[in-house]
Amino acid sequence: MKTTIRNRAAALTIAAVAGVSGIALASGPALAAPAAVTSADASPQSVHYPTDTSIYADELVRAWGADNTERIEGFATPEVVEALNEHGAEDAKHWVRTGGDGAAGTIYSTYKNTATGETMSVGVSNEEVSNGGEWGAPHGVHTVQFDN
Repeated sequence: MKTTIRNRAAALTIAAVAGVSGIALASGPALAAPAAVTSADASPQSVHYPTDTSIYADELVRAWGADNTERIEGFATPEVVEALNEHGAEDAKHWVRTGGDGAAGTIYSTYKNTATGETMSVGVSNEEVSNGGEWGAPHGVHTVQFDN
């Protein structure tokens, strides 16, 4: 009887460890890439707009680095999209946020490009993004400025 209980306890322990290990492995790169979607199962997807202005700016910068035009256009005004396109995205994967400041309803997140040394300021409308709800609004980034 004792042997059966020990064997079952050992089996449960091994199953629990394997399950936790599987979860840890599945949360890595395997979950980072979305599954392919065919036209038969394609459905409209909502874009998550954060209510934190720094995260909002970071999302725009990430989308720009990934050359995700649809997401860039969702986060930024047409003027900002045009400015980003004019600047070019050759080193867009190398931006790191270095700080932030606020003035007149706009939160400015500053970034430095680790490849070129260039700096960029991204202005996010605090009122539109931090609207008190669970989700922010589209087109919250209304200014972008580059300095060499």
